[in-house]
Amino acid sequence: MDTGPLADRSRPTGLTLNAGWELGVRRTVPAAPEELWQRLLSDWLPAWLAVDSIPQMVGAPLRRGEQIRGRVVGCHVGRRVRLRWHPPQLDHETVFQVTLLEAPGGCTIAIHQERLLGSAERQALLERWTRELEELRGGIARDAAARRAADEES
Repeated sequence: MDTGPLADRSRPTGLTLNAGWELGVRRTVPAAPEELWQRLLSDWLPAWLAVDSIPQMVGAPLRRGEQIRGRVVGCHVGRRVRLRWHPPQLDHETVFQVTLLEAPGGCTIAIHQERLLGSAERQALLERWTRELEELRGGIARDAAARRAADEES
């Protein structure tokens, strides 16, 4: 049986062979990865994932108060965090990963989520992460423009 890339043409976009449905969203922002890492862990991810904090130690739990919402399954400090995460709106656990990649003019923020149960769930989350990254990109661009304007005035 052929399992190469051409064998997958009939499979819908986002449906994997072994991990259910998945999605990926990327946006490039005008900032360096090292500038974004701490904000990603301290501000953005806790808000997005409805957890108290994002530990950088593999095996550490993701908590919301006393409730455990997942675990850190991988962390390359400054670059990538991979989580097993149970979104509050879903009745199952997913795998969620954010990677920061150096890019011309800044940093690409890449979100990948897998173990989704269907195309509707995938589409809803794809829309959510696209919206979150667009808002993040807009905010970072506004901050960068304000810093440039302040530098020009001084």
